[in-house]
Amino acid sequence: MTLRERRSTLSSSTAGLVLANRLSESSDTSVVVLEAGNAHIDDPIVLSPTGWVPQLFNPEYDWGFQSVPQPCSKDQRLFQFRGKGLGGSSGINCLAWLKPHRGDIDAFEKLGNPGWNWENFQRYSNKAETVHAPVPPTRVYQPTYNPEDVGHDGPIPLSFTPVSSGVEYPLQKSLHQLGIETTSKAFGGETCGTYQALASLHPEKKTRTDSANAYLFPVLDRSNLQVLTGALVTKVIASGTEETGVTAEAVEFEHDGKIYRVLCRKEVILSAGAIKSPQILELSGIGDRGILEPLGIQTKIHLPTVGENTQDHYTITGPAHELRDGHDIITSDLMTNPEFRSTLKDPYKEIEGPLPLLITGFAFFSIQQTNVDAQALIDKISAKVNDESSPYSPGLREVLRVQLELFKDKNVPDIEIAVVPFSVFPIGPPGKPYVNTAPFLLRPFSRGTIHITSTDPREPPIIDAHLFEEEVDIEIMVAGFKTSREAAKLSPLKDIIAREAKPGPEVVTDEQIKDHIKSNVGTSWHVSGSCSMLPKDMGGVVDPKLKVYGTKNIRVVDLSIMPILVSTHPQASVYAIAEQAADIIKADHA
Repeated sequence: MTLRERRSTLSSSTAGLVLANRLSESSDTSVVVLEAGNAHIDDPIVLSPTGWVPQLFNPEYDWGFQSVPQPCSKDQRLFQFRGKGLGGSSGINCLAWLKPHRGDIDAFEKLGNPGWNWENFQRYSNKAETVHAPVPPTRVYQPTYNPEDVGHDGPIPLSFTPVSSGVEYPLQKSLHQLGIETTSKAFGGETCGTYQALASLHPEKKTRTDSANAYLFPVLDRSNLQVLTGALVTKVIASGTEETGVTAEAVEFEHDGKIYRVLCRKEVILSAGAIKSPQILELSGIGDRGILEPLGIQTKIHLPTVGENTQDHYTITGPAHELRDGHDIITSDLMTNPEFRSTLKDPYKEIEGPLPLLITGFAFFSIQQTNVDAQALIDKISAKVNDESSPYSPGLREVLRVQLELFKDKNVPDIEIAVVPFSVFPIGPPGKPYVNTAPFLLRPFSRGTIHITSTDPREPPIIDAHLFEEEVDIEIMVAGFKTSREAAKLSPLKDIIAREAKPGPEVVTDEQIKDHIKSNVGTSWHVSGSCSMLPKDMGGVVDPKLKVYGTKNIRVVDLSIMPILVSTHPQASVYAIAEQAADIIKADHA
């Protein structure tokens, strides 16, 4: 295939389809979208808010699954999923729409990225949003937000789900007694507190909104936009040298067993996600010479920071509770019972189809709001970061110093507790209601890597999370675990709990809690940082215009560019990054 005068967006991750829409608004710009997965148009599994959960391990749905060795326990593995299909991971996420703390985003600018600050983030996030006012709640758990903090005219319809598990409000009230208050400022950059999240849920249809049905499908009739699914990118074909600058000339991809090339006159944009984008760069000869040349890949640009600085949000199963009967509880365990489902017809008679039982109850809090010695943890990681003999590169040390300032700020969250009313893996015997109120590690100090070990683009790269390599990370998770458990001992939450199902009352000491965390840790599938937006001498892969260092026309636009992972679920952040990137690219070609 030969297509001239094209701008290529490689893979249709969440960010990629935002770019496809915005860049094709100009009729003199042509866009080709290459997607390795399927289209999933009107796919009920994707449209259903939680329909993907029972299909995670179904080979008919290739979600880009990868089993990753878990370094803390030789018998455990981390399961990593990616949204392989139009819309990327917005087609298989939990729909939560939360904004980061303003300090998270301002840290990007402090790290040498002018224009990447909270004010611009809020503007671009609001550009993507149409927030629908909440319907009268059927429960006492209600959303609290300021309408001026959200957008009202964007492509993504957002709503507050009318269905809750019945655990959110009791947890909220019990956390109040621990000093974690309800907030109405979470969508305005002040995220500490408890609140109900927005969801990328259509307010009338109660179906998922992903970037495909919000940004791509409405504009598929544009003559300057072409989309090809089942197109696995193998590499970017480029000319030039590291000294003079490397120029992308084509993109090579496999389709139906044959190899094709799309010729490119303007730009190649990698929006393949934080696992695939660094893989494509390395397959294209951009990366660490010591990794590429043993595989027979000619090094176009020696950029050893590709695939480094990788971060993720980590969580566990537990504290997870079996709940008492007779408290108007809804969990996925109960909804497998047809008799129970029939009892929901009257209170939710306005909802057609499956009830959208989602993760909507969140609490975000700092280490200073827990009962551990926060200052001791701060001093411990500060001493290591500032010790010139510590095994950090100079660039990473500067990044960690900025991250340390966030850790010291009592108003910036380090831990999340979410009410999870459904589970991928069983918590206890069937037929009982269970809920997980586990802690999430929001901003790990440990840094992982993602690198290829093969020239085969179908072979997943090796992910080494370096999990809990920095001891402070597991100490933060212990603090979050204890806070969740303390809340469960306070009314009204304790009144609806029958027992702690996992890990159980026998796990008491800090060491026992650490062992439980190490044996049950899992990822939240929020991989980031592998193509960090930083100055080159600080470990950057892309500059503030998202252009790969040493190239003239290759950019990366996805979660991989975050130098420090934001302290919240990143769906809204990805859309905001893509919207800002679109304006940057347009300005460069004005």
